[in-house]
Amino acid sequence: MQTQAMSFPPSFLEELRARLPLSEVVGKRMRLIRAGREHKGCCPFHNEKSPSFYVNDDKQFFHCFGCGAHGDVIGFAMRHDRLSFPEAIEALAGQAGLQVPRDTPIEREKFDQEKRLYLLLERAAAYFEEQLFAPQGREALAYLRQRGLNDGAIRRHRLGYAPPDGQSLLRALTMKATHAAQQETFTLDELATVGLAKKAEDRPEHYSFFRNRVMFPVGDRRGRTVAFGARVMGQGEPKYLNSPDHPLFHKGKLLYGLSRARAALSQGQSFIVVEGYMDAIALAEAGYIGAVAPLGTALTEDQIAALWRLLPSAETREPGRDYSPILCFDGDNAGLRAATRTVDRVLPLLSPEQTIRIATMAGAKDPDELLRTSGKAAMDLILKQSRPMIDVIWDLALAGRSLRTPEERGAFIGTLRRQTQRIAHESLRQLYDDEIRKRVAAFLKPQQRAGANGMAGGVPTASWNRPTYGKGRAGGVATSSSAFAVPLITRRQPPNVQRRMERSLLAAVLNHPDLYNDVAEELGQTVFASPDLEAVRQALVDSLSLEDPTALTGPELLRLLTEHPESGSRAALRETLDEVLSETTYIDAAFARPGKAPEQVRHGWHLLWHRRQRDLLRAELECARRSFADTPSDDAYARLMALRQELESVTTETAAAEAQEKAG
Repeated sequence: MQTQAMSFPPSFLEELRARLPLSEVVGKRMRLIRAGREHKGCCPFHNEKSPSFYVNDDKQFFHCFGCGAHGDVIGFAMRHDRLSFPEAIEALAGQAGLQVPRDTPIEREKFDQEKRLYLLLERAAAYFEEQLFAPQGREALAYLRQRGLNDGAIRRHRLGYAPPDGQSLLRALTMKATHAAQQETFTLDELATVGLAKKAEDRPEHYSFFRNRVMFPVGDRRGRTVAFGARVMGQGEPKYLNSPDHPLFHKGKLLYGLSRARAALSQGQSFIVVEGYMDAIALAEAGYIGAVAPLGTALTEDQIAALWRLLPSAETREPGRDYSPILCFDGDNAGLRAATRTVDRVLPLLSPEQTIRIATMAGAKDPDELLRTSGKAAMDLILKQSRPMIDVIWDLALAGRSLRTPEERGAFIGTLRRQTQRIAHESLRQLYDDEIRKRVAAFLKPQQRAGANGMAGGVPTASWNRPTYGKGRAGGVATSSSAFAVPLITRRQPPNVQRRMERSLLAAVLNHPDLYNDVAEELGQTVFASPDLEAVRQALVDSLSLEDPTALTGPELLRLLTEHPESGSRAALRETLDEVLSETTYIDAAFARPGKAPEQVRHGWHLLWHRRQRDLLRAELECARRSFADTPSDDAYARLMALRQELESVTTETAAAEAQEKAG
């Protein structure tokens, strides 16, 4: 190892510091414990019994309040390991997987050129910000506000606007302003180098690469602007455009929001990988500061590795805490394909310290939409239900397979084995093999063989393989779209609870007929358990299907109901209506009272409906579990899976409605 004095390129030293979290280097030499956003321990440079030595990864320094020792990762290695500066660099470079360069005139010139490019990109980001709040950025600013971002959020994320003409940006960056004589100017070639300008094919002049687009600046790990993502305003293709790769930027190695996300770990949060810039911004504004997004491409191995490198070492991790990044995918076929591609990329890289979890966005297009329509509670539930890699591998192998024949079961097992063999880490691969072997053994027990297609005897369900069912009932199986049309008395919810809920739902519509336009589908597809309340529901649906609910008052609707030809005994009907509209009902459901605001009535009705469906599904799911355990069959299993899927969806909707109620 060389020990003579030598210098190193500044860019290399910056990369070395960025690659190695200080807590990881220090944690391998002494015991650290987390203390808020920092780590602390007993100082290795003087004797002490109470910890006064602190490590801050965000600021990249250590400090001892006892002896005053202070420095960065290089300084720590020099002092602790008694190394010279070049020796420390050599040791840390090996740990970071970097080749040590030598500082030459060429390297120095390269550093100076990169410094100018960083300044150029920063100036461009500031220009785009200024244009967003200028008159010509009015439409772009309105678009961002319409997407739920206030001006504070827009400025926090440095969003901007690229004007539609092809020359204003170029003039702003290449011409020295009279009011700022000392301001740096740049050449058109430099703008072209970082993807801000392109040269016309048929003319000698350059033009702006980004035009009439909302601009999203992309920062490197230190937060320095290195590229831009852009969304077109109005019609135009492509809808999204990203900076091309250049000396400071490689889109397959960087993630949008990465510099901000680094602080998530110190706040007890996980990294969350989503698809788009707006998703990452929406999550960050909702408090999920670990949200990041790929840059117009599918998630790459380098991007996943970039997240793993930010995780603390095994020695410094909090016991019991899951540090796995969570990847969010849609719950549709596109999400299935994306998850499959990600698993293929991640499997060879897995180790006991680095893995991922996968969450599916069932019922919502993306996190941005979910947060705007259902609130943070719904997103919390999605993240809480994220699944580890072993379950994802199992589910993907099951996708599209009925496993009714030996050949299908053999193909299923073969797929699982091929997947686990792709794990390069030997001991982890063996652990996956052992777990798969146990699951398959339980899965193919004789009593489960006929209908095994998911959870049986403790085997996880195939959440990617839920059957799609048509309307109605087939073979006695309650379908997803019509399960609530089954007489609910079979769902075994306590009759008094059912009756109170059904009574409250009816009272709200009776007092507020215009509500029917919002609840017609739900009310029309169900069957109430109490025969007298079911008669009212049926009369209500029949009457309002022939009338304009918005033109009716509550008393007028009551008159229609009592005149309904299918209502049976009018005396019995009036008696039931009196109970429905009694003070006893309003004790349970104040929202149903006459005179309540329409929005309050609507929200209260839907919240009660979701709770009712959730409770009924829980009861029916328990019955289905017992039925499948007693008599396993394809039909019993299909019913179990359909109910499980329904319950997941309704639980998410209920949590979102309850969160909205608390917020309101």
